[in-house]
Amino acid sequence: MKRALVGSFGSFVFFVSFVAFLSAQQKPPVFRGGAHLVTVDAYPTQGGGRIVKGLTPDDFEIYEDGKPQKVEQLEFVDYDAPLGDDDRPVMLSSRDGLELAANSKYRVIVIVLDRQAFDKDTWPPVRAALLDYLKSTVEPRDLVGLLTTDDPWESVILGRRLSSIEEQISDPDWLRAPYREDALVMAGCGLDGMLGRVRADTTFSLLEGLVRMLGQVREDHSSIVFATNFLPRAPSNSNGDNTRSLTLPHTGLINGKIQRIGPDMHHTYCEHEKTRLNLIDFDRRFGDLTKEARASNIAFYPIAVWNPTPVMPGEMAMRMQPTGSPMPVRPSPRFADTLIDLAKATSGFAVAPLGNVSEGLNRIAGDVGSHYMLGYYTNNTKWDGKLRSIRVRLKRTGTEIRARRDYRAPTAEDIASLSAPRTPGEKIVPAPVAGALSVLSAFRPSAQFYAYGAIAGKTMYVTIETPAIAVQAGRWRDGASIDVIAEGVAGDSLGIIHGRLAANGRASLQVPLEGTTPPSNMFVRLRAEGESIAQRIAVGANTSVLVGDPLAFRSSARGLAIPAASFVFSRDERVRLEWPVLGAVDHYEARMLDRYGLPLKFKVTLEEQAVVGARRLVAAIILTSLGRGDYVVELTTTAGDQKEAHYVALRVN
Repeated sequence: MKRALVGSFGSFVFFVSFVAFLSAQQKPPVFRGGAHLVTVDAYPTQGGGRIVKGLTPDDFEIYEDGKPQKVEQLEFVDYDAPLGDDDRPVMLSSRDGLELAANSKYRVIVIVLDRQAFDKDTWPPVRAALLDYLKSTVEPRDLVGLLTTDDPWESVILGRRLSSIEEQISDPDWLRAPYREDALVMAGCGLDGMLGRVRADTTFSLLEGLVRMLGQVREDHSSIVFATNFLPRAPSNSNGDNTRSLTLPHTGLINGKIQRIGPDMHHTYCEHEKTRLNLIDFDRRFGDLTKEARASNIAFYPIAVWNPTPVMPGEMAMRMQPTGSPMPVRPSPRFADTLIDLAKATSGFAVAPLGNVSEGLNRIAGDVGSHYMLGYYTNNTKWDGKLRSIRVRLKRTGTEIRARRDYRAPTAEDIASLSAPRTPGEKIVPAPVAGALSVLSAFRPSAQFYAYGAIAGKTMYVTIETPAIAVQAGRWRDGASIDVIAEGVAGDSLGIIHGRLAANGRASLQVPLEGTTPPSNMFVRLRAEGESIAQRIAVGANTSVLVGDPLAFRSSARGLAIPAASFVFSRDERVRLEWPVLGAVDHYEARMLDRYGLPLKFKVTLEEQAVVGARRLVAAIILTSLGRGDYVVELTTTAGDQKEAHYVALRVN
């Protein structure tokens, strides 16, 4: 299980790299005297569905929750004027794609394919329709992204080269991708009937992440094409039916007798997952997803794939069968109703089972053509964060026209922060949170080793870890010698230590520091069997006078606290964070934030302890209740009038 969770990072595109989208091409949110500017895309048409051109603000009437609003801004987005291929780079990074997505002259289309919905008979017609759509309908202005439900939503890249998407879905082995590791873990738990809830949980998490990300980046309409045969709206299962555990009792030798012993970490993880999955109300989650999509101006275009006997990849199926976990069951005929509801609730269009997929794909281009972007300052200044309805009419006819239906009102905190002076390029994610998350980009599966340096006063604590897969392959069976040099800004040496990497690929060292200026980098070199590998790692970013850099520890299956250099953890592990106390601290508090910097309903227990004769603030975190993703622990300390905040990022696999 741990190999599945820790050894597989998958495709990852870091969120912080693309939320800094406020470029010269994008219009930042505008506030005037505490009033919130709402933007609305509107599509007045005439005979043949052609857009009516030449309209002015006086031609429109806008109502918010039934109350009239004054149109103060108008822009015509002309999609009839084609963009040339040179209008954007041929290759886009994820940040480049989202910077363009913030511009209303581009259309955004994300295609999400549920690989488990297809087999050799159902996939070819859908693939053919997708290829035809990409070749005949998609234009240079269309920023297209492709994901499968096996991928994390963070891996989406808008504006990919169409040839790369075509090559990906044309691969004859496309259906044979490895099974999701979370499902494999649940199979390893020996729980009957849970794979459906695992699949639903990961699917909703993917769609929720996409909706939230697009809503952060874009005001104009976005489209999500979702091909699947599975999107349940099942309520919570408080009785825990169909969760029979096949795990044998754990026994051990105690005082010379074989006795039953307490559960290990794996058993605890399985029991927690069983409870968590059974308590999920997928019907409520469906409602929340559609509300957030409407608030973010996102339409779903589901493609219902009727496959009565979906096939898992053979290797994975054989691996799972001995555990007692069932094969995927025949989907209920009502799944199509769920997808139709998803389309209706978000002003999209659903392709029914065995329906015309090409027609559904072409409907997207028809739904999002040339249009008007209207702007009004809402006269409802109750900043409650609730969903508000929008209706748009043409004055001369009094008829309601197709337009954005809803938006989410800002909170009082949003108004205060967005009304404050803004600097060019300021991130949506708070800068301290983004800075903490950026560290995670260094934890790549291809890394030779991970090194972390924590500075506390005149000592730098250095932890070194090597990837588990390298240790299992015997890469460091004879260990290695270690050289660590603490370097100042000018490259001068502020401290040196020599040590030894153990056969388990780990080492912990303490570097005494010289001078009054903390180091800015540390140089780490490993030498073994005639080879030498080295890294230079930034340190010393923390300028706090109350607490030092945090030390991290992971719990092994035996419950031992092992120093961690990689801040990537599996959900069956426990994390211990220790901040050395440098001065008098009157008050301290810790909380868990998501990747957007928003607090979670997750209690972080923090207490002051004496560790090796020194005072430390210690947080013990159990990860089983967190989903896969990136999180930030925020520590706030106070001494008199002085207040400091510290951030450390964790990735949960």
